Amino acid sequence: MAGITQTIPQYALGMSEQPDSLKFPGQVKEVTNAIPDVTKGLFKRPGLKRVDTSAISDGSRTVSTDEGKLKDLQDSGAYFHYFRDETEGSYIGQIASDGEVRVWRCSDGKKMTVNYGTGGATALKAYLTTSDPENLQTLTINDTTFVCNRDVTRSQTAVGLTGSTDARPDDHFALIELLRAENGRQYGLNITNGTDDASRNVTLKRATRIRLKSNTLNEAVGGGECLGIGTEVFDISTDASADLVPTGTVNTSTETITKTAHGFDTDTILLYHSGGGISMQDTNNTFSDNRDLYVSKVDANNFKLKFGPAANTTNTLNLNNAGSGSQILRRAEKGIVIGADGNLKYSNQKKNLVFRISTLGQQGNANNNSGDFVCSYQPEVTLLHGGEGWETGDQITVAMTGQGLGGGGTNSGGDDSRVAVYTIEVTDHEETVVQAKYGGADTGLIRPAVTPFDSDTTVTSDTILAGMKTAIEAISGSPINAKIIGTTLYLSSSSTFNIEVVEEDLMRVMQDSTNDVTNLPNQCKHGYIVQVKNARMADEDDYYLRFDGQNGNDGAGAWSECAKPAIDKNFTNMPIVIQRTSVAETFEVRQFVYEDRRVGDDNTNPLPSFISRDSNNNFDGRINKVLFFRNRLAFLSGENVILSRPGTLGKPDFFVVSALTTSASDPIDISAASMFPSELFDGIEISAGLVVFSTNQQFILTSDDTVLNPDTAKLKSISTFNYNKNIPPISLGTTLAYIDNSGRFSRLNEMANVQREGEPDVVEVSKTVPTLLPKEIDLLTNSRENSIILIGKTGSNEVSGYKYLNIADKRQQAAWFKWKFNRPIKYHFIINDEYFVLDTDKYLQTMRIVQTETDLSITQDDVNYPLHLDNYVPLHGGTYNANNNTTTFTGVDWLDQISSTEYSLAVIDAESGTSNDRLVRYQAPGASGTTLTLTGDWATGVTSSNPLHVGYVYDYEVKFPTFFPTRTDQTTVRSDINSSLVLHRIKLHFGKIGQYRTTLKRVGKPDYTEIYESSILDNYDVNAAPYLEEYIKTVPVYERNVNVDIILKSTHPAPATLRGLSWEGDYSPRFYKRV
Repeated sequence: MAGITQTIPQYALGMSEQPDSLKFPGQVKEVTNAIPDVTKGLFKRPGLKRVDTSAISDGSRTVSTDEGKLKDLQDSGAYFHYFRDETEGSYIGQIASDGEVRVWRCSDGKKMTVNYGTGGATALKAYLTTSDPENLQTLTINDTTFVCNRDVTRSQTAVGLTGSTDARPDDHFALIELLRAENGRQYGLNITNGTDDASRNVTLKRATRIRLKSNTLNEAVGGGECLGIGTEVFDISTDASADLVPTGTVNTSTETITKTAHGFDTDTILLYHSGGGISMQDTNNTFSDNRDLYVSKVDANNFKLKFGPAANTTNTLNLNNAGSGSQILRRAEKGIVIGADGNLKYSNQKKNLVFRISTLGQQGNANNNSGDFVCSYQPEVTLLHGGEGWETGDQITVAMTGQGLGGGGTNSGGDDSRVAVYTIEVTDHEETVVQAKYGGADTGLIRPAVTPFDSDTTVTSDTILAGMKTAIEAISGSPINAKIIGTTLYLSSSSTFNIEVVEEDLMRVMQDSTNDVTNLPNQCKHGYIVQVKNARMADEDDYYLRFDGQNGNDGAGAWSECAKPAIDKNFTNMPIVIQRTSVAETFEVRQFVYEDRRVGDDNTNPLPSFISRDSNNNFDGRINKVLFFRNRLAFLSGENVILSRPGTLGKPDFFVVSALTTSASDPIDISAASMFPSELFDGIEISAGLVVFSTNQQFILTSDDTVLNPDTAKLKSISTFNYNKNIPPISLGTTLAYIDNSGRFSRLNEMANVQREGEPDVVEVSKTVPTLLPKEIDLLTNSRENSIILIGKTGSNEVSGYKYLNIADKRQQAAWFKWKFNRPIKYHFIINDEYFVLDTDKYLQTMRIVQTETDLSITQDDVNYPLHLDNYVPLHGGTYNANNNTTTFTGVDWLDQISSTEYSLAVIDAESGTSNDRLVRYQAPGASGTTLTLTGDWATGVTSSNPLHVGYVYDYEVKFPTFFPTRTDQTTVRSDINSSLVLHRIKLHFGKIGQYRTTLKRVGKPDYTEIYESSILDNYDVNAAPYLEEYIKTVPVYERNVNVDIILKSTHPAPATLRGLSWEGDYSPRFYKRV
């Protein structure tokens, strides 16, 4: 056999569960409580320092029960953390299972004040309540921590709707805009509140032809003058009930008719009609029934009645045997109407018949040799407007004022009235059907008086609108209120009505919609909302406008885009926030404010997809995760990624700002394209986009453009690996990692080279330790700066670690290790090189991954040596008893609060002081209740500024693999497993080292353990620290390589660092096993 030696220069590759023959040099079977480092070697992890709460005096702790613990920490809950700044440091928070939120400062464990703001404590806690803490997912952005609840068993977590967009001023309304004010036009409307069928129909009769039936023009009268010539326009309606005789003031056979009784003015020309049943008499004539008379102008309070061309009668007439509704006395220009049925018409049966009477005259001789002159008249009537309710056979009697009485000559009685009476007959009419039933009556047929035909008479919009207003407000049934606003008339009612204009060139009507935005008026009702319909058969391009009056008043203003009235505008059960306030040491839990839906409707501005309902119409949409991507707040819900508008984090907006056009800043709501259900649970941003995870598939949200917008966004599948939804993915700088728990154990996968196109590279980095990670791990944290990942499970005292190093594009280090703590952990996290651990005894502990000056250590010969204790705190104030040579520390209140421990308690003196009499003393104390006892004087020189430290020791342990003669190239190891190798010795190459021991587990022989000290180390004072910066120790073996397992362990608080190893032995490639 030949002698052989091989050297493993560095132990930085961690542990591997591969067969020993396949392990790379530098890998071990198992390593506990160490950190593999390419520079330092395999060094003992730093100890955990308990966050000291002893300085808190504001009631945040209770001595003897809570000292050192986080006050009021609950047994169950979800945790979150965030780094504020260098001054305040970090905070840790808990959301208990009952929804109560508590926050502590990590630097001293002080409990912060937590208030409940918008939403109220009851509702906020109800949203946060869950039986499974994993349902609560958090994201911290600056001072705001978003919290969403995935719990599908509670209705309080389903996103719902709240609030409505602005309603219209009235439920039922219309706006009439006057387009022009013209002479000789009727501004008619048809209003109905019936159904759209024959029940709304009204038959409208309209005169189409009239003739001049008779007149009282007298050609012989005039003395050579044609006094009967002239032109006059008449507007006839039978709204004459007020002119019926008797009235309230004429009710006896002896009372005189006076102008006062009827409200006539002086010089009014009147017409009188008797329908029968009465007699009228004066001293000269007796008038029979059914006779038309004309009345001279009213000079005094008493009337002078004339009959035909008879001489002027100066006597006052009395009416005898007054009947009801059989007599009428009207102004001459209003006329008296006798229907085709022969009856007097005096109610609103016939309206707005407008005609012009023009009378021309030519003077001539009388041809009677008297020398008198006569006037030849040519009267003519012209129909100007056919009115409403007129039919063939209707007759209208009017008096044309301004003409000489009798048509010519001079009144013999000296009366200066000039009146000629004309009878007009309707000779033809037409009938049309319009929809104008309102309340079952014809009152929806709005036909105001025709504007004057005289062009010299100014027609104003106020006059026209006032006439329409009066007519509309007179409608019976459900009243319609009318208000004049500028050149518009706003109508409102408590019930539904429809309206249309008769002449579209005069005015237009608008109710809840329009198809032309240019038709919108400049003056309107404040708050009026109209739908603008662009396409006749589609709703996708419709939008809504609201009129905003100046200073909130009706009248002048402007139209602005708005939302459809009275639709859902905001959300309930949305992620709430926990925010650090401007008040020192105070946090607030509140509902976050999300922007309302301000424009559009469910077609043009739909609700986000996180609003959904089940088969019973109950809300069932939940937000699984809150993310932040490209300056947009992002929600994962179901299979969708929903992103707010960019730049709206202060008030996230998940609605478009305009339904008129799309914008790059519109929200994005996109679904994962997959062949099987893929509910999304988490995501992480990388340079190529946002990688999101379902339990069995990964997707990337990216854009073909430089700007992410709704048109360019795409969400596509990039890989199909299982994913543990309870653990967020982490960024490793240029790659990302996530947990897969599909089998009996969990796996750590790393995803690299994620591009917009193509598949990424996914590698299982835990392949070499397939059973290291338990299935239900739920704690994952990392430090990119230190290239370390720590993985744990709630309730376990073990944490698995992965240390990696990339140089250029190659992974030079991929080392697994594990840590074992004194107590099981509840939560852990890394912030700025500092690792925080919260254990089940509610102690918060911290470890500096990168050593600092404040860490527990000693310095000797300018070399700093770290000391290693877990859960350590300062200790001082002991009492030394020289009689029994013991020092007693009483009132160590936390001692009896520690549950059963994995490791032993230890006290160490790390202070060098001005002399060396205290240098690095170490002892396992006696502990009873809240009392510690040490052998020797541990009180002298120990003060609060130079304290001892008490904590728990922990084992640094390395289990070496079987050593084989190996040949190694860059990627493979070739071990000679068939040869015969007898190990003679191994040489351990240490860095900083104190006390340690080696154990040889030999087949068929007792274990052999030897304790080594780099210097003499015991309980006696020494003149120098028993540690060395470098050290090589030879361990004799003299066993076949396959018959021995070698274990290196260090329990002492001293440092321990394994850099490399050399072994020597006898080697024979010709080894034959006996058959």
